[in-house]
Amino acid sequence: MQRSTFLWQVAFGIGLLGAWYACGLVFGVAWISSPVLVARKLAAWLMTGSIYLHVMTTLTEMVVGLIIGVVLGVLCGLLLGMSRLVATVLRPIIFAIYSVPLISLAPLLIMIFGIDMLPKIVLVATVVFFLVLFNTMKGVEMVDPDMVDVLKLMGARWHESFWKVLLPGCMVWILSGVKVALPYALVAATVGEMMAARRGLGMLLSDSGQKFDVTAIYALLLILTVLGLLVAETGTWVEGSLLRWRRKHA
Repeated sequence: MQRSTFLWQVAFGIGLLGAWYACGLVFGVAWISSPVLVARKLAAWLMTGSIYLHVMTTLTEMVVGLIIGVVLGVLCGLLLGMSRLVATVLRPIIFAIYSVPLISLAPLLIMIFGIDMLPKIVLVATVVFFLVLFNTMKGVEMVDPDMVDVLKLMGARWHESFWKVLLPGCMVWILSGVKVALPYALVAATVGEMMAARRGLGMLLSDSGQKFDVTAIYALLLILTVLGLLVAETGTWVEGSLLRWRRKHA
């Protein structure tokens, strides 16, 4: 069954490429390009090595921003989830900031931090922070308070309750937030580069659009699609690995 499904998927993909190629022959390649031209463009970039620096720049911004956003989001989410007073005071402010489209912060961050990698890292960290924050807070709320009370009655200290009940109970929600945040991190890095950058896939995409280089645009979109799929699969693998570790030590 799985093999049959895979063959149908491959056939459908080949059909789409064939239709794209046929449309290029009929209507011209000025606006829709052609899979052959896109393949040649990718081959040229790979042979000259000009694309590697841009890919690494985008991935570096994404990974560094992701790590910062996840760490801060988890810490703040746990703090807000465990302290009702702090949550009551800060929740309106957090929701007010989150109501602003976070991608719209890119021009402001570029004005403050310049056009190098730093503003893109800050943008990615900001987007990831809120996604992980809300999931972590929800995870704390879903932890059974009776289990915490039982540990307190047994003489457990707060850090023992945290490591044995609270954090394991939130792990599913934290990992879910990270998994959701991964594609948004790639989007944030790319959008930030499109605003202003010296290198990166977003910069190339913006530059290709200004030059009306349709083939380069399709080639870059294909690279971003592959990166997005790899990022999504990485998130799924990390989630499965950590949850398997959690089940073994439960």
